[in-house]
Amino acid sequence: MTIRTDVAMVAARIDRLPASTLHRNLMLIFAVALFFDSVDINTLASAAPGLIKAWGLTIHHIALVTSASFVGMFFGATLGGALADRFGRKPSLIAFIAISSLGSLATAFAPTLHYLFFARIVTGFGISAGMVTVMTYITELFPAATRGTWLSKAMVINLSAIPLTNFVARLVVPYGDNGWRFVFIWGALGIILLAVLPTLPESPRWLAHRGHHDKAEATLRRIEQRVADAYGMLPEPQPLDLSIDTRAPWTAMFSRTYLPRTLTLCAIWLLQTLGFYGFEAWVPTLLVQHGITLVHSLTYFTLINIGAPLGALIAVFLSDQYERKYTIALVAAVIAVSGLLYGLSFEPALIVGFGFLVGMFVQTFATLLYSYTPEQFPTDMRNGATGFAYGAGRLANVANAFVIAGIYTNLGYIAVFCYIAGAWLLTAMITLMFGPKTTGRHLEALHPSAETKPLVSAMSGRPHVIGRSEATKQSPS
Repeated sequence: MTIRTDVAMVAARIDRLPASTLHRNLMLIFAVALFFDSVDINTLASAAPGLIKAWGLTIHHIALVTSASFVGMFFGATLGGALADRFGRKPSLIAFIAISSLGSLATAFAPTLHYLFFARIVTGFGISAGMVTVMTYITELFPAATRGTWLSKAMVINLSAIPLTNFVARLVVPYGDNGWRFVFIWGALGIILLAVLPTLPESPRWLAHRGHHDKAEATLRRIEQRVADAYGMLPEPQPLDLSIDTRAPWTAMFSRTYLPRTLTLCAIWLLQTLGFYGFEAWVPTLLVQHGITLVHSLTYFTLINIGAPLGALIAVFLSDQYERKYTIALVAAVIAVSGLLYGLSFEPALIVGFGFLVGMFVQTFATLLYSYTPEQFPTDMRNGATGFAYGAGRLANVANAFVIAGIYTNLGYIAVFCYIAGAWLLTAMITLMFGPKTTGRHLEALHPSAETKPLVSAMSGRPHVIGRSEATKQSPS
């Protein structure tokens, strides 16, 4: 069974589009969706010191609630990812944003620790299901030559949520026993997106692969018309001559064809989650336990995370200029060194300085990985497989919360950051050894099941890979 010509043509028509106001507007909607997902991810870390003070909780109580978030994230990524493959990107994203916003609101009014635990499970489900769906949505809607850049721009806006959430916490947590609740109300504001999300187009790639060819054609015509209104006549699409399985079920990620990629991505997401959340979720609490006051801890954490949107900005310039496999590995190694130096620092300037580097480059890494993961799988299983890899990391962090608490209790503050640095170093090694190359390549030609006759450059005789300069040439003058 081979892929239908009209499915290949859908991909070609999307990939030949020049950058436009339409792409910018879509990017902004996706960016705001990611923004509030990031708000919800970071609310607990920012509110934890206030919860400890107000409810008399211990480090292990915080570990329990943190693990609840990641249980929800695991089910959100795996189940939510599969649901978006079954029912479509657009309705799924609307549902997931509603779930995460309502879960955060429920957290804000939690009367007991048990209620808080279950509210964080619900919030975590919506967060990760929404993030995975946005990753896939952008990968499928934006041209091959620039999809990494567009996602990186969305991540700049997304990651401004981290310092803003830290700043909100710095303002409200120290004032009264219920100050921490306002952090979660801030997280629930993502519900305003429900007024805008219905205007999104469904992914034409998903529509075509599901057999909805008329809808795919109508959606593509609307997209092309809006781009043509700004740029005039569009370049002719150049469909790939390829043959792949028409339908790839969710379980295909465990087949001989895709299992190496599935295992590699699961390992990368698992290790980066240990390193990322080991740092982000625990720094305010560990600083307080290390003898720094609550106010100073939240101030340091806010200063550290100012670097988050800058990290995504770095990725804007790296993503489509250099092979993502190599930049991901390099950035992971830099984070390992900076994280270790952070753990060895005890002067405020050094704590903030090395913490700033970690916070910045962690988000460069995350931005690159958000582009890299959905590129590995075909459309029919892209969201589910991406969600499975993403969810594997979130599930690992259920145990990671208790591992870090145990390391801190038994081995001390510095040992926690040695553990975090080791996770990042392993991430770099696995990416270099096993990660495939993807930058600038057509999605439909990236899969190991594809038998592709590559487009060949007349000048070089090499397989054709779309680059920035070519995308510019394709744009009408």
